[in-house]
Amino acid sequence: MRPTPRVSIVLPTYNGAKYIRQSIDSCLGQSYGNIELVVVDDGSTDATPSIVHSYQDERIRYVRHKDNMGLPHALNTGFAAASGDYLTWTSDDNFYAHDAIERMLSCLKNRNCAFVYCDFYRFDDHDPSRRRVIKLPDSLSLENENSVGPCFLYSREVLKAVGNYDPDAFLDEDYDYWIRVSKRFSMFHLSEPLYFYREHGESLSMSRFREGTMVGILVRMKNELLDMDRAINLLVALAAQKYPRYLGMNKILVRILHSRRINRVLRSFETGKLTLKGARLALEDIVTDN
Repeated sequence: MRPTPRVSIVLPTYNGAKYIRQSIDSCLGQSYGNIELVVVDDGSTDATPSIVHSYQDERIRYVRHKDNMGLPHALNTGFAAASGDYLTWTSDDNFYAHDAIERMLSCLKNRNCAFVYCDFYRFDDHDPSRRRVIKLPDSLSLENENSVGPCFLYSREVLKAVGNYDPDAFLDEDYDYWIRVSKRFSMFHLSEPLYFYREHGESLSMSRFREGTMVGILVRMKNELLDMDRAINLLVALAAQKYPRYLGMNKILVRILHSRRINRVLRSFETGKLTLKGARLALEDIVTDN
């Protein structure tokens, strides 16, 4: 009899003690039993290590970075350690529905495809009882936005073909990865909410929203989904949001000045003189509130 395939769930965490127990429990409590949970502690200084070590479950593998290296590095560490035939990753502040892995794995087998993504629940941390279903599109338009969502599963074939997450794409490393996946594999939408996404002010997507949007624009340029003129317009509009709406004509002058500065950075990025990380750092003072 052919053994059941193993699913590896990578769980990167940094100072995730507040929520991580619920995330771990949702992984270990899956209706599909043959899972491996690879927890990558990215240099936490809170109680995260003691919480993970409190579990006596042989399916957990714990890997710790001495220093905080950032999410893409943590993901790459996790997938290098993962042994599963199928792979996914989750966040320390979110959690799965009980049958999420089983439903996604069944979909991959029945559809004979390599990548599946599904709908999810979004809820406010202050009132978990109030949640809404986020329906994702059947056909992705990754040239416009990252619409894969936080719940997905893919075969090891995808990892072998696409490789690692790009550390330079920090804050939108998943978007960059999905674009690269879409160039090689079909991506199937499972229209079922199988994941719970928590909204709270400490999450990276909330606390660094403008910077993440900026990186998303650079990611699309990197993957040749966005030309430079359009990228400049998007970045100028993003930069203008730093200023109060009542500035009127001054905002027009600000746009002109920003356009010139952004143009210089993107020219260097387009010609390879700047890496994605270099372009992000050069644009930070213009676009973000840092």
